Amino acid sequence: MKKRIGIFYKKENPNVISSAVLNVDREMIEILGISIKENDIKFSFKDNKITIQKGSFENPIKSKDKNIIEKNIKLNFTKVYKDKDYLITRLNIPSAVIKAMNLTSEDNEVEVIEVDDKIVIERSKKEMGKVFSIKVNKGGIGKTFLTVQLGYGLAMQDKKVLLLTSDSQNNILDYTLSDDEVDKIDFKKDLRYCVMNDKVETVKLRTNLYFIPTKSSLFTDRFLEKLPEFIKKMQEEYDYILIDSIPTMKIDSTFVACSDKVIIPMFCDNPTLKGAINVIKETGVEKIHSIIVNKYRPTATQKGILKDIKEAIEGTDIVFPEPIKELSQVETLARKGKTIWESRAKILAAAQESLLDVILKL
Repeated sequence: MKKRIGIFYKKENPNVISSAVLNVDREMIEILGISIKENDIKFSFKDNKITIQKGSFENPIKSKDKNIIEKNIKLNFTKVYKDKDYLITRLNIPSAVIKAMNLTSEDNEVEVIEVDDKIVIERSKKEMGKVFSIKVNKGGIGKTFLTVQLGYGLAMQDKKVLLLTSDSQNNILDYTLSDDEVDKIDFKKDLRYCVMNDKVETVKLRTNLYFIPTKSSLFTDRFLEKLPEFIKKMQEEYDYILIDSIPTMKIDSTFVACSDKVIIPMFCDNPTLKGAINVIKETGVEKIHSIIVNKYRPTATQKGILKDIKEAIEGTDIVFPEPIKELSQVETLARKGKTIWESRAKILAAAQESLLDVILKL
């Protein structure tokens, strides 16, 4: 059965847990075989699982490792109905256990499993988040712009989204924050810091939208070895991870290998078309999620290339929305640190529709 652990934080320090409690209902009481008079409980935590059982440890383990805990607990019961033998109680859970299980007041669902006369409590298994690389073998196409627009579009669908980049210029910030806000960011706790120290330090860009900046574009072999495991860990926390990929970097191969799918932005010109074809050859057509034409101008040449692309991908599962036209309003929004979703300009409606076509199929 699924339950939620109530997690409460101190008013003076919202990062510190003041208490965490799990309601122990009648069904759990019956499994454990406890009562008002026989209310001793063995509480243990190991391998990221809580185990509770009737009785007491003779010699509870005393470990400095906060991932291993044994303690004896007496449960205090409350009688719900005076005329009925219906009891409930609350199990207080140490804050160290909450942290180890990576639970928060927003993400507090657990699985309660009966194992003989024991109850095992573990974090509910979430569906792993999806990873997409926005990639093309040419610069200046609008990878960062599209990464931000897709990311915030997903966030507005109530999805938790993480943006990553290997570019130390961190242009994602320019598309989302003001200069004053960027100046306050601690770039020391960047992607390399997070991966090497197994810690997560993010910049909140919008509701549900987060970013880990990159201080340096120099990555060691050890970093590249640990990166896939870090991304996998992030998939447990985020619904989507979007990667603003830099094709000249060695890290790009690791990012693509970790991605479920690749999104290709492009112009309707021959150099970009060749770059897109190279990406398809490198990754395989089955790994391409979508191709998005950016800064489109309906000239005879661009119309011809657009037609060629449509014919080339016909019969595949590749998403190919209407091209995003070249608009000065997009540049104006970027200078203000705003996304196209934060504008009511009618001229941007077509661009919003095109990106929504991609978002709904991610």
